[in-house]
Amino acid sequence: MNMQQNQIPQDTEKLKEIPKWTRRYAQNRKLTLLVYLVIVSLISVVIIVPVSCLIMAFEKGNMILALVGIVSLIAVVIFVRFFRIRNIKIWKWMDQHIYGYEGTVSMPEPKLTKKKKLLELVAVILYGSLSLGTMYLGMANFIPAKYVQPVSALYSVPYLVFSWYFWRSPRMGPIVLLSPILYAIHAILIIAGVPIFFTGQFGVPANIFLPLIVYNHLTYLISHFYSRYALKKLKGIAHLEGDATNGD
Repeated sequence: MNMQQNQIPQDTEKLKEIPKWTRRYAQNRKLTLLVYLVIVSLISVVIIVPVSCLIMAFEKGNMILALVGIVSLIAVVIFVRFFRIRNIKIWKWMDQHIYGYEGTVSMPEPKLTKKKKLLELVAVILYGSLSLGTMYLGMANFIPAKYVQPVSALYSVPYLVFSWYFWRSPRMGPIVLLSPILYAIHAILIIAGVPIFFTGQFGVPANIFLPLIVYNHLTYLISHFYSRYALKKLKGIAHLEGDATNGD
């Protein structure tokens, strides 16, 4: 009898953890986003190629190469625009196929005021401009290849922190901060003398975007595995709840 009385408070305390683990599960159910990120990364790589060709063409005065770069860039922009228009339907279709068997769960959407939307647009334009500027200065040898990634970290890390976490909280959990942290560590290691960078003109965009792609994918993969752990905890608590119901 005493054992049953002692266990009831313990089970009650565990049942109180349901909202916590539900929130963590919802915040880290990121396999759909990981698949989507792979698609976006591939698109980004496709964009980098014509942009790099344009920079090289204007440096060497090769107008044929410049024309090829412009046409390719226009084609990619049209595709990206089409993809953005269709991405909500694609997102829902992927999410249903990946998580349909687990049911539906969601977090509150962040409040997007006009001021916040404008600030986010300005941040995106500024980030894109700084990235292209860093690429140009690196490919023109104004910035040594070794320091291209550390320079990009000066604006990439704050952008990732604010755009991925603070602007999308509470929908995004703190695990997403792992990506900018790793990117910052990457920059520190390069400055410390660790040779984790590429050389050459095409090494410049690789120095900027390859670490971003790798760390982003790694972050969402970790987030996905953490969601599995949170789901396991929820199932364990639900089992306790079932036992309590049967005991009554």
